[in-house]
Amino acid sequence: MSQHVLYAYVDGSDLDLLAPALEARFAAFVSGKRWLVRDVWVVNQRHGPETCTQPGDLPDWDLGLNLQLPKPDGEPPGWFADVEAVVQFLGELHGEFGREFVLGIADVETGIADDMFVVSTTAPNVEELRQWLGV
Repeated sequence: MSQHVLYAYVDGSDLDLLAPALEARFAAFVSGKRWLVRDVWVVNQRHGPETCTQPGDLPDWDLGLNLQLPKPDGEPPGWFADVEAVVQFLGELHGEFGREFVLGIADVETGIADDMFVVSTTAPNVEELRQWLGV
């Protein structure tokens, strides 16, 4: 099992009205694609008030998908096409819902996560992401 997961979540915590539609779109995307990577799953996790930094803040909300990244020495041919499909899909969602989406990598063992890419247009720059990942 890989120790790294790519996450792709909607940016923000004010998702009460959008969450059902977004979750349905993510579920349809995940189930409707033949994935080269091993595991892909939908995430809809509201955190508690401990994630608030200021009075009046909304608690963090992770809504999107996780994609288990292959080990660097065991990457199946063409695996990055899955990442590209996710980025393109987020561009579609941006156009549909007007929201930004954040991609990052989380270390499963340590729990450390690093945001690395923001989808804020309908035509995200996949080459920039490719360069960041060193692919």
